[in-house]
Amino acid sequence: MKIEGIFQAGDVRFELVDFFEPNENFVEGTVMLRRARKIGVKLKKKMAKKLLENKHLIPGELGEFDIVLAGVKVKFGMREIKMIPYIHKLGNNWVTGYGGVRYDWNRRARLVRLCD
Repeated sequence: MKIEGIFQAGDVRFELVDFFEPNENFVEGTVMLRRARKIGVKLKKKMAKKLLENKHLIPGELGEFDIVLAGVKVKFGMREIKMIPYIHKLGNNWVTGYGGVRYDWNRRARLVRLCD
């Protein structure tokens, strides 16, 4: 697993982690979450909220990545579809999106975790 970037949002430092194997272009969300647990990436809701509130502080040069908040699952609709929040760059703004647990994530996806 390779560290792709370190940034500060508020008073907290975060780092982005590449979780893809060398020959993979897509990974299902269940595999991504399993790898996240294996390398100790689990963003608690409090830290995820802090990151979301301060997403405007994420450096623009990280805009090539989708910043995945593994460990935080959101349920949508009556069927309670499990979704994983992520942050991505849209124009000059960072916006929140949601990808399904069974969704295929592409190579733009990076896990976010607290810096040691």
